[in-house]
Amino acid sequence: MLGRLTLGFFFLLLVWGNLVAGMKAGLGCPDWPLCHGRVLPPYRWDIYMEFGHRVIAAVSTVLLITLSYKRLKVYNGTARSVPLLAVGLVGAEILLGGFVVLFELPVQLTTIHFMIGLSVFMLVYYMATFDGISRAAGFSLGGNAGLFLAFGAVVFFQAALGSYVRHSGSGLACPDFPTCLGRIMPPLHDMHVMAQFSHRVLAYLIAITVAVLYTASVLDERLKANKRAIFYLFLLVASQISVGALVVLTGLYYMTTALHLAVALTMLYVIGNMWSGEFKAEGATL
Repeated sequence: MLGRLTLGFFFLLLVWGNLVAGMKAGLGCPDWPLCHGRVLPPYRWDIYMEFGHRVIAAVSTVLLITLSYKRLKVYNGTARSVPLLAVGLVGAEILLGGFVVLFELPVQLTTIHFMIGLSVFMLVYYMATFDGISRAAGFSLGGNAGLFLAFGAVVFFQAALGSYVRHSGSGLACPDFPTCLGRIMPPLHDMHVMAQFSHRVLAYLIAITVAVLYTASVLDERLKANKRAIFYLFLLVASQISVGALVVLTGLYYMTTALHLAVALTMLYVIGNMWSGEFKAEGATL
């Protein structure tokens, strides 16, 4: 229960942070760790969007520390590094969040801030999945588990690239869809166009990969157990591309960008289930 609750809060934290960025409320609290020099800031919508993000982060951190402590007591061997790494990354994330505000949202720091948050989300998923009692902490790179883990890494990179596109001001470098600047292959001398176009190309490659995986799950006995999950993943990828198109066509409307991230997190969750399910029966441990 604690694992699922913590995972849910980190899901909310990432999506809320996306809303803060989309609503241009990232500097609603221009100081840190206080907000306008106060513990409880004056009311204004942008202030409370950013302040709310900080409150959710605080609750998520408390839950994570509690979860990590419980897992540290029951995990053995190398697995004990997972809760320690999660807590360490959260500490780095808190400090980096302060720098992001104090340095007024620099692109590189903001992208790294998101990537660390996404990494913590995946570590929390791991601790929620492997409680160390009913299911021992495990890890596998063999067979289909390795395939799914590699695919999850690609989706992780795509999400990070999307964050860079967003914060670098490249989100509308290609204001049309499915073409880019009216062309299938746009001029790539502009870094903003290159970033946006690369994000789109990788999305198409992910969609093709999932389609191939689903076909393989129909034909290959070793993948049949994941047939339904791969089909759900295909629907999520198709939805993600559609929402991505809406992000562009609505001019980066904050609700569509938040939905875009929510679908990406759900994709990572499904891939994580496919990965962990592959070696459940084997009892692979760290």
